[in-house]
Amino acid sequence: MVQNIKVGILVRISSVSQSVESQKQPLLQYCEQNNYQVVEVYEDNGVSGVAKIKPARERMMNDIRRGRINKVVVFSVCRISRNTADFLKFMEDIQECNCELYVHTAQLDTNSVFGRTMLQFVALMASWEREMLKSRIQEGISARKKAGLPTGRPSVVNQGIVEAIKLLHEQGVGARETMRRLNVGTKIYYKTIRSMNDKVLMAA
Repeated sequence: MVQNIKVGILVRISSVSQSVESQKQPLLQYCEQNNYQVVEVYEDNGVSGVAKIKPARERMMNDIRRGRINKVVVFSVCRISRNTADFLKFMEDIQECNCELYVHTAQLDTNSVFGRTMLQFVALMASWEREMLKSRIQEGISARKKAGLPTGRPSVVNQGIVEAIKLLHEQGVGARETMRRLNVGTKIYYKTIRSMNDKVLMAA
């Protein structure tokens, strides 16, 4: 097992209006607690999870191949990729370079067979959940069309939508992607985000 841990922290946000701090800070804290050397924080700003080219991730891969880092620390699986095959290929590529991967939200590390297996499972489940959500949305739109009802974004927001927006925001999902997933408009999304920020300020 590698003793001198040289870390590359990978963060990604889908929209430039977001901040990477919610991902970066807990990862820096994790590295500090474990006495890991943070070589660099690689930031893909405004890059979709399904994008084929992620500049910071590509730069980090080059550093892995050069031996500059031997452990990747990331907040969640979807920060690497929202495509299961791409994520598994990434995991395979870094392992060939004797580089480990730690995913913070799952508390899993590829330095064990269990960790590697569970990360594959997590990636598959995340992909399945996204496909199920898309399927439900399409079914809902089809049902509304058949009933002669409008299929646009809802003008009235319920608590379930509010909580979903909050959850996706905390996970680092961008505004555009959140609105697409939940089929909500700009007004509802930003009203929810503003209310979250107001509560934080009041609590400060």
